[in-house]
Amino acid sequence: MASFVASRTQTIAAVTPLSQAQLDFCPRQGSWSIGEIADHLVLAEGLYRGEIAELIELVRKGQRPYIRRSFAEVNVSPLFLPDPMLRMLQMPLGIVSRMIPQAVRSVVTEFPLLPTRNPDIATPRPRRPAGELKRDLVASAEATRGLIERNPGLDYASMVSEHPLTGATNVAQIFGFLALHERRHQQQMERVRRSPRFPQ
Repeated sequence: MASFVASRTQTIAAVTPLSQAQLDFCPRQGSWSIGEIADHLVLAEGLYRGEIAELIELVRKGQRPYIRRSFAEVNVSPLFLPDPMLRMLQMPLGIVSRMIPQAVRSVVTEFPLLPTRNPDIATPRPRRPAGELKRDLVASAEATRGLIERNPGLDYASMVSEHPLTGATNVAQIFGFLALHERRHQQQMERVRRSPRFPQ
């Protein structure tokens, strides 16, 4: 969690000084603005916070803390594959993902080596008001940290969420993913800022 919080702190520091015009600037049609990137980070974190909360609830009920998600539920996809193809490939991708070492997953998460479509649930909302967006970046991280602090002493390593693309990840690995995901999009924000047409 500390790694994720550190990454979010860097995101907040990068976004806080920006004006509404700078947050809304898109370097080209079809690309995300810095504001949209930030909103995507908030939405993605909310998705995983929900997963962690569900795993905690399973533990509290004395049930096995293991969740299996399908592409129908979270339709993130490599190479922008259409949903019908994803459904066909769900089983083979699930088998392959179990064999990919964690170190390889980390590299692919942090660096955009493989084009990937974000899940619909994490599609950003354009032109969100600057103050609201900046508050959400802070509040979302506080909500995630609060969830863990309210539930101390649990065996988070045994609490697992599985998806055909990302494989089985426990809560510690989820926080590692969130930190790397945040860094990946910080690089994307920096590319937007370097555009010659970025508002001054």
